[in-house]
Amino acid sequence: MLKNADIYIYNKQNIENLMIKKFIQILGLSFSLTGIVCPQATISVTMDIPGAVEAGEEFDINIVIQKGSLEEFSRFQQELPFGLTATAVNSGTADFSFDRQRVRFIWLKLPAEGQVSIAYRVKVHERLKGEFTITGEFSYVEEDERKSVNLKSGTIKINPSPSVAENLQVDVAEFEQVLLAEKEALESKYEIQCIRQAPFNAESGNDIIVRLLIYKKSMDKFAKIEEIIPEGFEAKSIDSKDGIFTFKDGLAKIVWMNLPPESGFVISYRLIPSSGKTINNLSITGQLSYIDEGRNIVIDITQQDINLAGVTSENVEQFLASVQSGVAPPPPPKDTSTEVKEEPTKEVTEQPARTVTESQPLTRQPETRYSDIPPTLLLPVETGIYYRVQLAATHKLVDPVSIYKKYNFERPVKIEFHDGWYKFSIGSFAKYSDASDFREMVVTRKKISGAFIVAYQNGTRIEVAEAWRMAGRD
Repeated sequence: MLKNADIYIYNKQNIENLMIKKFIQILGLSFSLTGIVCPQATISVTMDIPGAVEAGEEFDINIVIQKGSLEEFSRFQQELPFGLTATAVNSGTADFSFDRQRVRFIWLKLPAEGQVSIAYRVKVHERLKGEFTITGEFSYVEEDERKSVNLKSGTIKINPSPSVAENLQVDVAEFEQVLLAEKEALESKYEIQCIRQAPFNAESGNDIIVRLLIYKKSMDKFAKIEEIIPEGFEAKSIDSKDGIFTFKDGLAKIVWMNLPPESGFVISYRLIPSSGKTINNLSITGQLSYIDEGRNIVIDITQQDINLAGVTSENVEQFLASVQSGVAPPPPPKDTSTEVKEEPTKEVTEQPARTVTESQPLTRQPETRYSDIPPTLLLPVETGIYYRVQLAATHKLVDPVSIYKKYNFERPVKIEFHDGWYKFSIGSFAKYSDASDFREMVVTRKKISGAFIVAYQNGTRIEVAEAWRMAGRD
């Protein structure tokens, strides 16, 4: 039987043991809380902006991110009100983009330094006035968990431009709706139409350039253009605005399953005359057809002596007004000479979807054999249906390694000799969707805006539409 002294000692030991356990638990919790809070507490974002700007002017937004030891995938983004546009000033190792009023800096891997500074420039539309609030968010991944830090908001005042009449000034909060209403009012004045600029000779060689203005308002579904080309001319696409271009038996055809979003846009193709044919032998007739509430609507394409070179989605309604009033820009002078000029010029290259702009000055060269291409650079022949992304084409053989080294492509650039051109491409891709994703990366991240997709069957080029028919579009 326990005595009183024994009971006292027993209870004292239990109390001490219990206190030690509690102390260890509290200490462990403290370590746990410290482990959670410390890394995130080191991350902060600050912004430097002006208090006021003038409409029509530019200003810079500077961002400083205190990121500590964070080095994983991260993103900083801000949204700008309608009427403000952004361009990169300092993006460091991040990929900068501005789309749908959203500014984004994306790092696949942050730099090792504890502080990251970025900056971009904002252009203010000349009609704006009023105030707007700007905030932002820095998102990052830590231990496979997505986290974010919100930027403290700031306010910028837009002072109206003294060069803009007061009745044309618009509050920044209402600018999007006002412009939309003005655009709808302009669109209501004009019917859906298609105008062909009178064909003209290219700056060099015998090629003839054809441009078409398609004004389609808000229509965004299926549409098709068919142009009947006289015998003795072959048609090849220059810029079809993501339409599928084909030419067979004297019929040039451009098909869109979904039209571009712009209310109006310009496409172009080139005509290659056979021996003895010139622009004087050229007479084109064509039609634009589309579906409206289940009905097939066909519109004749009209031809006018105008210049479509400067037409954009922003000024297309004003251009149509100038056409109606007879003050539209005149076309370039016609040169009926068939002489091939031996001077450098930008190439007009075959393209099923988009315009090639990443090219070198060219001169006409005699047709060359495949043997001129080094074996290590020669386009390999593969079996089945596959796709590649074409970057450019030249008449003169150049070294793609030296030209494209700065882009740091993970895939090699290969060369093929096709239709008298040295064509440079990257691939291959078994699926069209994979080729499309790669082309999008080339355009947005590598800034080669003229890259487009080409299709092959057992090493032979075919139309992309034909590849879809045989292998499906996936």
